[in-house]
Amino acid sequence: MSVLYEHHFEPILSPLPTVDSDTSAEMNVIIYDSVRKDYAINVSWHEECIRREWGVVKDLDRIENKIIIVRVDGVWWVPIEKMLQVERVF
Repeated sequence: MSVLYEHHFEPILSPLPTVDSDTSAEMNVIIYDSVRKDYAINVSWHEECIRREWGVVKDLDRIENKIIIVRVDGVWWVPIEKMLQVERVF
């Protein structure tokens, strides 16, 4: 029997890519669409390693500059300034 792991971590072996303004604007559009239309997204961000989780964005905290990703088995507060990639989940 195999087990599927939902949480994904990658060690950082090279310098982190920089996020340009066009990519940042595209990520913001996807995040706001997830809030309004209630669909799942896949988010990558940097902590001690590169984290990758998927879920629905339920709230944006403008004071602490974070988004909350919610899934049945977990909740994650993701700092917006540390996000590397945001993708729609189809």
